[in-house]
Amino acid sequence: MTALRLVRPPDLAPRRPRLALPAGAIDCHCHTFGPPDRFPLIPDRLFDIGNHPIEQLVALHDRLGLQRAVIVQSVLHGPSYAYMQDANAKYPGRFRYIAMPTAATSDADLAGMEACGAVGIRVAYRGSPHVDERLLAKLVERGWHVQFWYRGAEEATNWLPIIRRTPGEHIIDHLGWPDPAEGIDGTAFRIALDLVTSGRAYVKLSGPGRYSREDRLPWRDVLPFIRKLAAEAPERLLWGSDWPHADLPGEMPNDGDLVDLIAEWLPDEKLRQLVLVENPARKFGFPA
Repeated sequence: MTALRLVRPPDLAPRRPRLALPAGAIDCHCHTFGPPDRFPLIPDRLFDIGNHPIEQLVALHDRLGLQRAVIVQSVLHGPSYAYMQDANAKYPGRFRYIAMPTAATSDADLAGMEACGAVGIRVAYRGSPHVDERLLAKLVERGWHVQFWYRGAEEATNWLPIIRRTPGEHIIDHLGWPDPAEGIDGTAFRIALDLVTSGRAYVKLSGPGRYSREDRLPWRDVLPFIRKLAAEAPERLLWGSDWPHADLPGEMPNDGDLVDLIAEWLPDEKLRQLVLVENPARKFGFPA
C-alpha cells in the first residue's frame, strides 16, 4: 500500500497580531483534525494531515482575539459528526458547524448535528460535481444553508444553475476562487459577485493562498476582488482563517500575520465590525 502524502502543518508559533479585533469576532472558516484514534479520516483520502484537534484551534483563536468560529467539516472526515459532539461538549455555544451529511444520514443524526450547532452543508465540486438536490431541498426546509465550494470559472459555471435553483441565501467559499489574471471581470468572480449583490449568497474572504498567483502573504493580486466586494455588498462578506491551511501551496503563513492582513483588506473599523461580527452572527445564528 502506498503511503499517503503528509501535508505541512500550520505555523505552530502564531504571534499576537497588532490588529485588535472587535469583541465577539468570528472566524467563519476553519477545520479541526484528530485525534486520529477518536476521529479517523476516510481511507480513500488524497493526503494525510497531522493532529490538529479542537484544543489547538481554541488556543490559536484565544491568541488571535477570536471568540467564536464556524468549523467546516473537511471531506477527509466523511459524514461522521463525532468531532462536533466532542467540541460542543467541551466548548458549548462557541462554535457553529458546516456539516457533510448524505442522503443516507438519518433524521435523528441531522437533529444530532443541529443540537451541536450545525447550520449548513458543504458541497465540494472536486469531491463530486454531482449534487443531490433533493438532499439540499430537505436541509433547506430544516433551515440549513448550502456552502458551495468550487474552483474557477468552469466549475462555477457548471454549478450556477444548481445554486440558483436552491432556495435560500447560501455561501460561496474562498471568494469564488477567482483568477487574478482575469481580474474583477473574470467569469468566476463575476458569478460570485452577481450572487452576492442579488441577495442569493454570502462570500467568504478566505483561502487567498489557494488561488493567488503569489506564493506568500500578502497575496496582493487578491486585493482587487476584496475591495470590489466590500464596495458592492459589505453586508454579505464573511472572513475565515482557513486554519490549519491543509495542503496549501506556497509559503505557510503565520496566523498573526493573517489577522493583520485584515487591516489592509478592510481598512475601516466599521467595516471590520460588520464582516467579523455582525454579518456572521446574523448568518450563523450567534448572539449579536
